[in-house]
Amino acid sequence: MFKQGIRFAISVAVTGLLLTSPVYASDLLVAQADTATPETQKKSELIDLWQPGDPGQRMNIRGRVTSIDGTPLGGIHISLRQANGAGDYTENYQTTLETDARGRYQFGSVVPGNYSGAKHVHISVYQEGFEYFDTSILFKGDPNLDQHYQSGSAIFLEESTVNGETILFGRFDIVLTPE
Repeated sequence: MFKQGIRFAISVAVTGLLLTSPVYASDLLVAQADTATPETQKKSELIDLWQPGDPGQRMNIRGRVTSIDGTPLGGIHISLRQANGAGDYTENYQTTLETDARGRYQFGSVVPGNYSGAKHVHISVYQEGFEYFDTSILFKGDPNLDQHYQSGSAIFLEESTVNGETILFGRFDIVLTPE
């Protein structure tokens, strides 16, 4: 049976601008003679901080790093750290990621537990030739967000079921400014 529909992809850039674009979905698979995927077309590697048995709601965040003119920046190192699902900072919930050739990155984790104030993921980028980037990813709907952060870098997490497990998905794009 052939099913087709339109879904909307929603993303939030660091500026807080909400972007929507239609995504056409179909259950019909079309065979291709050449299944090799060029390196630039592959998804970025998922770095998963979550381990089986860790408390908290699982989430995956992905995004793209570009220069201010929109050029994708590959090979950029992104440092992140956060509290685990219980609200404790541990070595398991900190890492450094590297963007792929198209500037994309993604990581799996848990929604941080209450540590102090709003739930957040610390994220920073130091790249020669660009201004230092340091912020926190916040989450829309968190009752601990005050008015200052409501229009800032808070992202929406969308719920989806994957292999019988509920996982939250979000997007956080980073724009680097040349020095």
